[in-house]
Amino acid sequence: MLHYHLVIIAFWLFSQVNCEIFTALTDLRELVNTEAVFVQTLENYIRVEELRIGRLKRYIYSHHYEKSAKDVESYVGNPVNAYILIKQLTIDWEEVESIIQSNAGKDYMKNLVAAKMNMKYPTEEDLNGAAVGIFRLQDTYNLDTASLARGELRGVKYSSELTAAECFELGRQGYNNDDFYHTILWMQEASNRLSKEQNKTAKRSDIFDYLAFSIYKEGNISLALELTNKLLEMIPKHERALKNKEYYEKQLQEFKENQGSGIEVQVENELSYMTKRHQSLCRGDLKLLEEVIARLKCRYVTNNNPYLLIGPFKAEELHIDPDLVLFHNVVSDQEIER
Repeated sequence: MLHYHLVIIAFWLFSQVNCEIFTALTDLRELVNTEAVFVQTLENYIRVEELRIGRLKRYIYSHHYEKSAKDVESYVGNPVNAYILIKQLTIDWEEVESIIQSNAGKDYMKNLVAAKMNMKYPTEEDLNGAAVGIFRLQDTYNLDTASLARGELRGVKYSSELTAAECFELGRQGYNNDDFYHTILWMQEASNRLSKEQNKTAKRSDIFDYLAFSIYKEGNISLALELTNKLLEMIPKHERALKNKEYYEKQLQEFKENQGSGIEVQVENELSYMTKRHQSLCRGDLKLLEEVIARLKCRYVTNNNPYLLIGPFKAEELHIDPDLVLFHNVVSDQEIER
């Protein structure tokens, strides 16, 4: 049942985002094919580069530098050694220069650019839309950030775990939308995951940079200053951090002079009444009055989309003001089970 409800709410979440790529699951399936082409191209490029590096290594191993350096006079006095030395610094070196200059990266980049013209490819707007969809899902069902990062929904494993870098990017997308509440949640998770990673995928200085300012925007100046000071310990000449530190200290001083007391730490998500009510409805927490139920209707939805004109969605109104609609038969049972 949870899986079914998540499919329904996911459709609503992404339908609120103005991103063409999220209009159908078929679009997302095409992205899997795009990724396969991208990975295959990258693997081919790596193989070519490994061969190139191997040729350069063979050149190094073929040299007798260590032997010649021990006894220069004796080494160059041998006509064969003299021939090898001159050959290595003429013909062989020309080949080395050719190998170094033969960078296949440009050719593979051209192939990728050409392939993108014929493939479904996401944009920055699509990435932002995907992040916003996760935020809405998180808020609507009161999902724990750490659990989501582990790929868990209500204790059930649904997806792969997120790296610190992936959590950081979610936080950055929230930051770009001035959604500092979700920025804080995901930057904190990024920091936690970074501490556990052996192969670091993000920079703690970058995390603190976004986290400190977001915490300031949510009203906790003292904690913002504390994080900024930690950032400056890592990068003493960080220009933005130096300016923010000065500004936060000034703000704290003015507050103490005006209020005569410390800063009250309060960082919470100030959701509107309408948003909170909508989320309660999605969770099934609210019961509808009989007169409200009597006004609810069912209808077919096309949104003037040519594809939907052939097979419109079946829409069932669940609530009015805020609007909450259940779309039927959007995903087949087989697709849900996947």
